[in-house]
Amino acid sequence: MEIRKPNLSFDLWREKIIRVFYIIIVLIFTVEVVVFFAFRGHGLISEGVTDFQYIIKYILLPTLVNIILVTVCHQINKMSIKPQIKNYSILITLSLFAAVIAFVHYIVEAVLTVFAIPVFLTILFGKKRITGVIAIINGILLIFSTAHSAMYSNSVFFYLNAVVAFTLLVSAYLLSTVLIAYNKANSDYIYTSYKTQVSLNEQARNDSLTGLYNRKTFQSLLKLTMEKSKKLKSPMSLAIIDLDDFKEVNDTFGHLEGDQVLLQFTELIKQQCNDVEAHVSRYGGDEFAIIFPGASRELAYLRLEALRQRCRHVHHAKVRSGKISFSAGISHYLEGDMDETLLFHQADSALYLAKENGKGQTSIYSQQ
Repeated sequence: MEIRKPNLSFDLWREKIIRVFYIIIVLIFTVEVVVFFAFRGHGLISEGVTDFQYIIKYILLPTLVNIILVTVCHQINKMSIKPQIKNYSILITLSLFAAVIAFVHYIVEAVLTVFAIPVFLTILFGKKRITGVIAIINGILLIFSTAHSAMYSNSVFFYLNAVVAFTLLVSAYLLSTVLIAYNKANSDYIYTSYKTQVSLNEQARNDSLTGLYNRKTFQSLLKLTMEKSKKLKSPMSLAIIDLDDFKEVNDTFGHLEGDQVLLQFTELIKQQCNDVEAHVSRYGGDEFAIIFPGASRELAYLRLEALRQRCRHVHHAKVRSGKISFSAGISHYLEGDMDETLLFHQADSALYLAKENGKGQTSIYSQQ
């Protein structure tokens, strides 16, 4: 069984982030309105600026710009383009949010620190390269915002706040890279543990040589299939297969050559059962069992004979006849109180009859 790392698509998470962006827009709009009505009587609105001008400049225009930014970001994430571009669109949108806030509120120097937020968000995508690119973009936006705000402030504390903003931006980058490395190490550990667990489960269910279901799994599947057949009132068939003269191969050429015969036969069974519903198991040694859910005994017989034809077209030098030959017995369940043990014994009895009658044939169990 091939084990792959889960493909953790960010499509769902990008949609969630975009919904949060809309909430942020509403939150910023609400705060701006509250500030306007709460502080307009305390002289906090610039002299020479009317209420209408303030509403346009600080409330409506920034809100409109933010809505356009999020709408464009949303459309980008609906497009059939590389996921990396969509990831960048999320982060750049948040960076532009910060730029809008910084450019509008140039008097509030501390607002420059919002540029650290997009850098922290890059942790979600787990790529140090993305973190570096966004840190550079936000650094450039922070420089322009600082230059813009400097035109309206002569206070020495403004430059102190600007230094603090750059320090927080660099700190955000450094912390993000560390957290990305931690998350990657943690993810690799979880994946390794998962892979080990799946491998152990696979070993417990499957035969170590052929990869088919083992005897224990076969018994469980036989019971479950019969219970399902009884519940749905549908037929099922069971075939027990035994390779002819397999002991001679082991005794003459050794067990390694015997294993090659088993592997070749396994491949033929897989090819035959590839397009049909069947549970194939290695019951033990050179014995195989095939459960055919929903199949009549006639259909099971036809499938085994098709498998026999495949075997006749494959040459194997270590087998006496040059061809892999097998005997098989089929039992069938249609209705009644039969259990899986009786079904197996009937198939085994049919197999014994096939071998008694000269091998290389399939026998169907009959109570007569």
